[in-house]
Amino acid sequence: MKIASILLILILSNQATAQWRWYLQAEVGANKQEIQQVGSLVQQAFDPQSFWKSTAGGEVQFGYTLLKTITAYTGLGYAHQNVAYQSTEWASDDTGASFLLLCNKNATGELLTLPLGLELKVLSVHVGGGMQYRYRVQGTMQTDLYAFVPGAPSATLLSSTTGPNTQAKLDMGYFAYLQWNPIKRLGIRASAYRGFKDLSNGLEVGAYNEWQQLFDKESFGLKNLQFNLGLNIRLSE
Repeated sequence: MKIASILLILILSNQATAQWRWYLQAEVGANKQEIQQVGSLVQQAFDPQSFWKSTAGGEVQFGYTLLKTITAYTGLGYAHQNVAYQSTEWASDDTGASFLLLCNKNATGELLTLPLGLELKVLSVHVGGGMQYRYRVQGTMQTDLYAFVPGAPSATLLSSTTGPNTQAKLDMGYFAYLQWNPIKRLGIRASAYRGFKDLSNGLEVGAYNEWQQLFDKESFGLKNLQFNLGLNIRLSE
Protein backbone atom coordinates (compact mmCIF):
# COMPACT_ATOMS: atom_id res chain seq x y z
CA MET A 1 0.00 0.00 0.00
CA LYS A 2 2.88 2.37 0.82
CA ILE A 3 4.48 1.78 -2.56
CA ALA A 4 1.17 2.41 -4.34
CA SER A 5 0.66 5.64 -2.34
CA ILE A 6 4.16 6.89 -3.17
CA LEU A 7 3.66 6.09 -6.84
CA LEU A 8 0.32 7.90 -6.87
CA ILE A 9 1.88 10.98 -5.27
CA LEU A 10 4.70 11.00 -7.81
CA ILE A 11 2.27 10.70 -10.70
CA LEU A 12 0.06 13.52 -9.41
CA SER A 13 3.05 15.75 -8.70
CA ASN A 14 4.35 15.32 -12.21
CA GLN A 15 1.12 15.84 -14.13
CA ALA A 16 2.45 19.20 -15.31
CA THR A 17 5.21 17.42 -17.25
CA ALA A 18 3.07 14.53 -18.51
CA GLN A 19 2.02 14.77 -22.14
CA TRP A 20 0.75 12.94 -25.18
CA ARG A 21 3.37 12.20 -27.80
CA TRP A 22 3.16 10.94 -31.38
CA TYR A 23 5.74 8.72 -33.10
CA LEU A 24 6.34 7.24 -36.54
CA GLN A 25 8.12 3.88 -36.60
CA ALA A 26 9.60 2.46 -39.83
CA GLU A 27 11.55 -0.80 -39.88
CA VAL A 28 12.90 -3.65 -41.97
CA GLY A 29 14.06 -7.05 -40.79
CA ALA A 30 14.28 -10.81 -41.15
CA ASN A 31 12.88 -13.82 -39.35
CA LYS A 32 14.83 -16.63 -37.74
CA GLN A 33 14.47 -18.89 -40.76
CA GLU A 34 16.03 -16.34 -43.10
CA ILE A 35 18.87 -15.60 -40.70
CA GLN A 36 19.76 -19.27 -40.38
CA GLN A 37 19.89 -19.56 -44.17
CA VAL A 38 22.81 -17.12 -44.17
CA GLY A 39 24.91 -19.74 -42.42
CA SER A 40 23.63 -22.60 -44.59
CA LEU A 41 23.94 -21.58 -48.22
CA VAL A 42 24.76 -25.04 -49.57
CA GLN A 43 21.15 -25.95 -50.28
CA GLN A 44 19.80 -22.74 -51.71
CA ALA A 45 21.24 -19.51 -53.03
CA PHE A 46 21.03 -16.55 -50.68
CA ASP A 47 18.68 -13.86 -51.96
CA PRO A 48 19.62 -10.52 -50.33
CA GLN A 49 16.42 -8.84 -51.53
CA SER A 50 14.24 -11.56 -49.99
CA PHE A 51 16.29 -11.45 -46.78
CA TRP A 52 16.05 -7.72 -46.13
CA LYS A 53 12.42 -7.49 -47.23
CA SER A 54 11.31 -10.36 -45.05
CA THR A 55 9.24 -7.83 -43.15
CA ALA A 56 9.24 -4.15 -44.05
CA GLY A 57 6.70 -1.64 -42.87
CA GLY A 58 5.79 1.19 -40.56
CA GLU A 59 3.73 2.03 -37.51
CA VAL A 60 2.05 5.16 -36.20
CA GLN A 61 2.28 5.23 -32.41
CA PHE A 62 0.89 7.53 -29.76
CA GLY A 63 1.92 7.44 -26.13
CA TYR A 64 1.37 9.17 -22.82
CA THR A 65 4.58 10.16 -21.03
CA LEU A 66 4.75 10.79 -17.29
CA LEU A 67 7.60 11.29 -14.83
CA LYS A 68 9.56 12.38 -17.93
CA THR A 69 10.90 8.85 -18.38
CA ILE A 70 7.96 6.41 -18.63
CA THR A 71 5.76 6.18 -21.73
CA ALA A 72 2.75 3.91 -22.25
CA TYR A 73 1.81 3.66 -25.89
CA THR A 74 -0.17 1.87 -28.58
CA GLY A 75 -0.60 2.38 -32.31
CA LEU A 76 -1.44 0.86 -35.67
CA GLY A 77 1.00 -0.51 -38.21
CA TYR A 78 1.27 -2.11 -41.62
CA ALA A 79 3.98 -4.41 -42.98
CA HIS A 80 4.68 -6.51 -46.06
CA GLN A 81 5.90 -9.99 -45.16
CA ASN A 82 8.09 -12.07 -47.44
CA VAL A 83 9.35 -15.25 -45.79
CA ALA A 84 11.00 -18.46 -46.96
CA TYR A 85 10.89 -21.97 -45.52
CA GLN A 86 12.97 -25.01 -46.42
CA SER A 87 12.88 -28.70 -45.55
CA THR A 88 14.84 -31.75 -46.70
CA GLU A 89 14.20 -35.48 -46.55
CA TRP A 90 15.53 -38.62 -48.18
CA ALA A 91 13.47 -40.28 -50.91
CA SER A 92 13.97 -42.96 -53.58
CA ASP A 93 13.05 -43.23 -57.24
CA ASP A 94 11.48 -46.15 -59.15
CA THR A 95 14.83 -47.93 -59.33
CA GLY A 96 15.39 -47.69 -55.61
CA ALA A 97 18.15 -45.11 -55.89
CA SER A 98 18.19 -42.60 -53.03
CA PHE A 99 18.14 -38.84 -53.49
CA LEU A 100 17.63 -35.80 -51.30
CA LEU A 101 14.25 -34.11 -51.76
CA LEU A 102 14.44 -30.36 -51.18
CA CYS A 103 11.25 -28.37 -50.56
CA ASN A 104 11.49 -24.57 -50.80
CA LYS A 105 8.47 -22.43 -49.96
CA ASN A 106 8.33 -18.66 -50.47
CA ALA A 107 5.33 -16.94 -48.91
CA THR A 108 4.05 -13.38 -49.02
CA GLY A 109 1.43 -11.65 -46.93
CA GLU A 110 0.32 -8.32 -45.52
CA LEU A 111 0.40 -7.64 -41.78
CA LEU A 112 -1.64 -5.24 -39.66
CA THR A 113 -0.02 -4.69 -36.25
CA LEU A 114 -1.24 -3.35 -32.91
CA PRO A 115 1.38 -2.83 -30.13
CA LEU A 116 0.64 -2.33 -26.44
CA GLY A 117 3.88 -1.33 -24.76
CA LEU A 118 5.79 0.49 -22.07
CA GLU A 119 9.04 2.42 -22.54
CA LEU A 120 11.68 3.58 -20.08
CA LYS A 121 13.96 6.46 -21.10
CA VAL A 122 17.38 7.00 -19.55
CA LEU A 123 19.21 9.94 -21.14
CA SER A 124 19.25 9.10 -24.89
CA VAL A 125 18.63 5.35 -24.43
CA HIS A 126 15.11 3.90 -24.64
CA VAL A 127 14.23 0.37 -23.51
CA GLY A 128 10.74 -0.96 -24.10
CA GLY A 129 8.51 -3.91 -24.79
CA GLY A 130 5.06 -5.37 -24.42
CA MET A 131 2.41 -7.28 -26.36
CA GLN A 132 1.70 -7.09 -30.06
CA TYR A 133 -1.25 -8.36 -32.07
CA ARG A 134 -0.63 -9.12 -35.73
CA TYR A 135 -3.31 -9.85 -38.32
CA ARG A 136 -1.94 -11.44 -41.49
CA VAL A 137 -4.05 -11.09 -44.61
CA GLN A 138 -4.00 -14.10 -46.93
CA GLY A 139 -1.14 -13.94 -49.44
CA THR A 140 0.54 -16.34 -51.87
CA MET A 141 2.77 -19.39 -51.44
CA GLN A 142 5.19 -20.72 -54.08
CA THR A 143 6.42 -24.27 -53.58
CA ASP A 144 9.49 -25.61 -55.43
CA LEU A 145 10.53 -29.27 -55.17
CA TYR A 146 14.10 -30.26 -56.08
CA ALA A 147 15.87 -33.61 -56.31
CA PHE A 148 19.54 -33.68 -55.36
CA VAL A 149 21.44 -36.88 -56.13
CA PRO A 150 24.64 -37.31 -54.07
CA GLY A 151 27.60 -36.46 -56.28
CA ALA A 152 25.56 -34.46 -58.79
CA PRO A 153 26.77 -30.90 -59.53
CA SER A 154 23.34 -29.34 -58.94
CA ALA A 155 19.73 -30.09 -57.96
CA THR A 156 16.99 -30.84 -60.49
CA LEU A 157 13.70 -28.95 -60.32
CA LEU A 158 10.83 -31.46 -60.10
CA SER A 159 7.83 -29.13 -59.79
CA SER A 160 6.85 -25.56 -59.00
CA THR A 161 3.37 -24.52 -57.87
CA THR A 162 1.82 -21.28 -56.62
CA GLY A 163 -1.23 -21.10 -54.39
CA PRO A 164 -2.77 -19.23 -51.44
CA ASN A 165 -0.72 -18.71 -48.29
CA THR A 166 -3.01 -20.86 -46.12
CA GLN A 167 -5.42 -18.46 -44.45
CA ALA A 168 -5.55 -15.17 -42.63
CA LYS A 169 -4.05 -15.38 -39.16
CA LEU A 170 -4.43 -13.35 -35.97
CA ASP A 171 -1.29 -13.82 -33.88
CA MET A 172 -0.30 -12.50 -30.47
CA GLY A 173 3.27 -12.24 -29.24
CA TYR A 174 5.87 -10.44 -27.17
CA PHE A 175 8.19 -7.72 -28.41
CA ALA A 176 11.16 -5.90 -26.91
CA TYR A 177 13.48 -3.22 -28.22
CA LEU A 178 16.51 -1.09 -27.49
CA GLN A 179 16.65 2.40 -29.00
CA TRP A 180 19.29 5.11 -29.12
CA ASN A 181 18.46 8.70 -30.01
CA PRO A 182 21.42 10.56 -31.54
CA ILE A 183 19.14 13.62 -31.68
CA LYS A 184 15.95 14.46 -29.78
CA ARG A 185 13.38 13.47 -32.42
CA LEU A 186 15.17 10.59 -34.18
CA GLY A 187 15.93 7.16 -32.74
CA ILE A 188 17.64 4.03 -34.09
CA ARG A 189 15.84 0.93 -32.86
CA ALA A 190 16.66 -2.79 -32.75
CA SER A 191 13.72 -5.02 -31.85
CA ALA A 192 12.59 -8.62 -31.67
CA TYR A 193 9.13 -10.24 -31.81
CA ARG A 194 8.28 -13.77 -30.69
CA GLY A 195 4.92 -15.30 -31.53
CA PHE A 196 3.10 -16.64 -28.49
CA LYS A 197 -0.42 -17.64 -29.52
CA ASP A 198 -2.49 -17.92 -32.68
CA LEU A 199 -5.86 -16.38 -31.88
CA SER A 200 -7.41 -17.72 -35.10
CA ASN A 201 -8.22 -21.12 -33.61
CA GLY A 202 -6.71 -21.11 -30.12
CA LEU A 203 -4.57 -24.18 -30.80
CA GLU A 204 -1.36 -22.97 -32.37
CA VAL A 205 1.60 -21.29 -30.69
CA GLY A 206 2.57 -18.37 -32.88
CA ALA A 207 2.40 -19.73 -36.39
CA TYR A 208 4.51 -22.72 -35.40
CA ASN A 209 2.00 -25.52 -35.98
CA GLU A 210 0.82 -24.00 -39.23
CA TRP A 211 4.38 -23.92 -40.54
CA GLN A 212 5.07 -27.36 -39.10
CA GLN A 213 2.32 -28.80 -41.28
CA LEU A 214 4.42 -27.86 -44.30
CA PHE A 215 7.25 -30.12 -43.12
CA ASP A 216 7.85 -32.93 -40.68
CA LYS A 217 8.83 -32.31 -37.07
CA GLU A 218 12.42 -33.44 -37.60
CA SER A 219 13.19 -30.96 -40.36
CA PHE A 220 11.39 -27.96 -38.90
CA GLY A 221 11.92 -27.01 -35.28
CA LEU A 222 11.83 -23.21 -35.39
CA LYS A 223 9.64 -20.77 -33.54
CA ASN A 224 7.98 -17.67 -34.91
CA LEU A 225 10.78 -15.17 -34.24
CA GLN A 226 11.35 -11.83 -35.99
CA PHE A 227 14.28 -9.38 -35.77
CA ASN A 228 14.02 -5.78 -37.00
CA LEU A 229 16.05 -2.62 -37.40
CA GLY A 230 14.23 0.66 -37.72
CA LEU A 231 13.95 4.40 -37.24
CA ASN A 232 11.66 6.01 -34.68
CA ILE A 233 10.63 9.61 -35.41
CA ARG A 234 8.87 11.71 -32.78
CA LEU A 235 6.26 13.94 -34.40
CA SER A 236 5.22 15.91 -31.30
CA GLU A 237 7.14 18.24 -29.05
